[in-house]
Amino acid sequence: MRARSAIIAAILPLAAAIYHPARAGDKPGAFDKGSNALWMRRHWLHEEPTQTEVAELAASLRAHGIQRIYPFLGPMDREGWPGWRSKAGLVRYDAGRAGAFLQAIHRIAPEIRVIPWTGGVAGGDVQLQDRKQRRAFAEHARRLIALGADGIHLNIEPLKSWTPGYLDLLREVKAAIGGHTLSVAAYTPPVASRAEGDLQWELPFMREVCRNAGEIAVMGYNTGASSPRQFEDIVSAWMRQLAAALPPSSAKGCEWLMGVPAYDDAEEYHRPDVETIEHSLNGIVAALRGMKTPQNFAGVAIYASFTMNESKWATYDRLWRGAEPVTGPPPDLLNTAK
Repeated sequence: MRARSAIIAAILPLAAAIYHPARAGDKPGAFDKGSNALWMRRHWLHEEPTQTEVAELAASLRAHGIQRIYPFLGPMDREGWPGWRSKAGLVRYDAGRAGAFLQAIHRIAPEIRVIPWTGGVAGGDVQLQDRKQRRAFAEHARRLIALGADGIHLNIEPLKSWTPGYLDLLREVKAAIGGHTLSVAAYTPPVASRAEGDLQWELPFMREVCRNAGEIAVMGYNTGASSPRQFEDIVSAWMRQLAAALPPSSAKGCEWLMGVPAYDDAEEYHRPDVETIEHSLNGIVAALRGMKTPQNFAGVAIYASFTMNESKWATYDRLWRGAEPVTGPPPDLLNTAK
């Protein structure tokens, strides 16, 4: 058994090289467009960050090639008003505080797109067939654009393919925000390591979501994979499926990003020693080496700023950006969430 294990261990790297052949010029950073995304905590929109904090955030985002941020705005209430969930209940966003941050970061770093993260629990916060709530939420989306947001990032979970009312909500929000970005946190296509019926999106549904949104950030984790190689292969397969399935923006489609996990919670389908930022990026890069990079693939989306640390940022910089680790405070300082 030991001899056979040694032979297998020797063959696997060679097999991987054959399956994912490197191309000339495919050095670390070859696929990075500097337009990556980051899910962030609520401090920025709900509290009152100082000008120094905002300036340090902007400098760090630039240094790490993060050009899209999803600061947490929070779930909608029954009147469609977004806010964060406290022990006392939902605290609605304050237009003055949100607007002050949006104005400050755009003044300091106009190239960074700020797309507040909202939505909520389907069937709880969000009643997708409640037209009144949908219309009210769409109106808040319009108000956030007026305050300076570059779009809206919609994350509603749990959500099965073809859930009634969901595409209606996308259309209504898109109509409300005009030419600004409607971004969607999307489930992945089905994967064999998860039980049938678990929350995964059928590719035809993903195409329809893509046609109704300007951007999709695919939550590329929760696979149930038991080994790093299995997880990397799943991520690579997703990349190939999505590249083939999602219509580009030039064909009334969308941009898309692959979400990478940086959280350590052990869950039913998430092993933190398997689904790491390193293994996720390995899978993404392996897929891109074997295809023509899709025009509408924008980059990676990190989940989340508040679970990143110095080591994880260094791994991201090295594997994805082909860069030396960035010195100075990381975006959205760790362990400062209130």
